[in-house]
Amino acid sequence: MGLFPRLLARTKKCSVLSMSWVDVLIILGCFASACLGVWRGFMKEVLSLITWLAAIWLAWRFTWVIEPALSQWVAAPELKLWFARSVIFIVILAVGGILSWFVRKLLLHPVLSGTDRLLGAIFGLGRGAIIVGLAVILLRFLGLEEDSRWQEARLNPYGNHIAESILYYAEFGNSYVQQQ
Repeated sequence: MGLFPRLLARTKKCSVLSMSWVDVLIILGCFASACLGVWRGFMKEVLSLITWLAAIWLAWRFTWVIEPALSQWVAAPELKLWFARSVIFIVILAVGGILSWFVRKLLLHPVLSGTDRLLGAIFGLGRGAIIVGLAVILLRFLGLEEDSRWQEARLNPYGNHIAESILYYAEFGNSYVQQQ
């Protein structure tokens, strides 16, 4: 048996060739997120994550500060609540973006650039995995989890595991917020 038939026999066993388009989409999404992490770098990724978490937390925690001022423009209480949260969220994202830019300019040294980009790629890969988990949760919510394309996907168990982890920590975080 020559070299080519042996290689061909191995590729038939290779799981990459039998992946569905859902698997390819998941891999491309994680790869794109990792590339974005390389482009932006670890420092910017971490500062961006901190800004988003702070914006979400502050929007939920301090709605009462802005809500009374919105009474003259928004009458519905539920709409007023979400509008106040949106205002706080957007303002914090803008301020955080400016602060992130200043910190990045102060701290980033050309010597650290390669390490920053490598860590950014790892961070981006993690973000891609979380996005996959959130997509699985959305699939469940929409009732598409039973779709044959998702069931046949080789990465299905990994996506389900990430989704279960996200739901566990979301429930834990929700119970913590309710106690406050």
